[in-house]
Amino acid sequence: MSSVKAHNQNQNQTLESNLDQVWHYINQQDVVNAKAYSQQFNQQFPNSSDGWFATSFLAFQLRDLKQALTCINKAISIAPEKARWQLHKAHTLLLQGKTVQALAITDELSKNTYQDADLCAELALILNKLSCFEHAVSFYLMAVNLTNKSDPKLAQLYFNVASVQRFLGDIDAAEHSLNKAIEINPRDYEAYLLRSSLRNQSKDKNHVNELKKALVAGINQPIHKAQVCFAMAKELEDIGSYQQSFEYLQQGANSRRLHMRYDVNNDIATIDSIIKTFDSATFNQERVGTDNNEAIFILGLPRTGSTLVERILSQHSDVESAGELNNFATQMMAQCQTLTTEAPKTKLALVELTKQLNFAELGKSYIASTRPETGKSKHFIDKLPLNSLYVGLIHLALPNAKIVYVDRHPMDACYAIYKQLFTNGYPFSYDLTELARYYIAHHKLMAHWRKTLPDIIYDISYEKVVNNVELEAQGLIEYCDLDWQSDCVNFQSNRAASTTASASQVRQGIYKSSKDKWRNYEKQLAPLKQLLEQAGICCD
Repeated sequence: MSSVKAHNQNQNQTLESNLDQVWHYINQQDVVNAKAYSQQFNQQFPNSSDGWFATSFLAFQLRDLKQALTCINKAISIAPEKARWQLHKAHTLLLQGKTVQALAITDELSKNTYQDADLCAELALILNKLSCFEHAVSFYLMAVNLTNKSDPKLAQLYFNVASVQRFLGDIDAAEHSLNKAIEINPRDYEAYLLRSSLRNQSKDKNHVNELKKALVAGINQPIHKAQVCFAMAKELEDIGSYQQSFEYLQQGANSRRLHMRYDVNNDIATIDSIIKTFDSATFNQERVGTDNNEAIFILGLPRTGSTLVERILSQHSDVESAGELNNFATQMMAQCQTLTTEAPKTKLALVELTKQLNFAELGKSYIASTRPETGKSKHFIDKLPLNSLYVGLIHLALPNAKIVYVDRHPMDACYAIYKQLFTNGYPFSYDLTELARYYIAHHKLMAHWRKTLPDIIYDISYEKVVNNVELEAQGLIEYCDLDWQSDCVNFQSNRAASTTASASQVRQGIYKSSKDKWRNYEKQLAPLKQLLEQAGICCD
């Protein structure tokens, strides 16, 4: 062996050994040593793209996104052909809110096929986050085909592809994928829950016995037990076994609630603070927001019919749906951080601080933050239910925005919320007393907005839409200052993806089976009904 070849071999061995050491400390979450060893590695091997990627990965984990981007750009300059480096850059850009640049990278990567299952799965994940759902399905399926059938990761891949297939309304494909996920991993309890939601089960075709076996076998994690109980409750309700359904529902809700740290009093205090802070005088003062009129906010409590209203409105050629955006609250928080060097210690202090915002800047930053998902048509829909907390701020920042509040019979609304296992948020939904108290506070808040902002909010009733969709759609379209288009009542033909809990139901067209469903559980829901009626909310 020549001395040059031996030297190179030794260099490579040293490089690999040192790189392994860097990754060891990264994987051990030993930040001090990970930083020190990665810096030392980059100094010793400045032409190693693997080293710059490792340093970028570490910075990404520490949320030092500027450093992460700098280092991954160095890795790409050394090895531009490596798709994994490009993917990591897209992840970093996406976390920075630079969606346009992230899309440019994934658009280019999507033109290729790959033989690496992990690479395909990661690309699919980013495409899903960027709402490129059809491409996401393609790459998830590519990852499935490249994964060894004995690899436990295969179950998760099938679950992931099922989630996106459901968004796209491909229910049969989603069900097939979930069956495969459960077949590979019978303890994939989230797959049981998602599968139960895809369609109405029948007495001849359901998964009740399979779900019972899973519960009898024993489930250790409370969230997993809740998932199976909620699935069981849903399927038993579908086949008319109402008493059993509620028993499993309550069991699942209790399992979820017992392992959550939550006090409904804090939420009620925040709502009371909003009402007190944003009084009539606030809106009578001369305040200047931005004159942009693109946004249409559809809000209210979850599971009250907002997805149905969204699908009707987004059928209009001048309207697109941007989904449930957290952007307004995110931009509000960002603006608040510029007003003080010390973060507000309580939600109540934060509410008071928001009155000092530059509302024109808030409106502009909100609109800018929605790009490039918006801007392709004259108007876009933001359907985050709890934007109802920010109605006052929304009107101050975007006085020309339309605000649509979707209402539903109080008991149907509360029952629909109670029987939904939410991935995140709405912690008040797992205890009937807490649910009633939150509903009462929210009802009070909406009454306050109507009083202080007369003629600003458009109220639309879920029950009225179901009874006469064309009449209600015409009123909605008129409020939004749009010309009537008959396609708006054919919302079931809307092929746009839906990422909400109603993604399966919304494609079924108008159906009335959800009306008065709570009456199947009048006895069980009686305490909730009593609390609502004591607060003056009519439940007949």
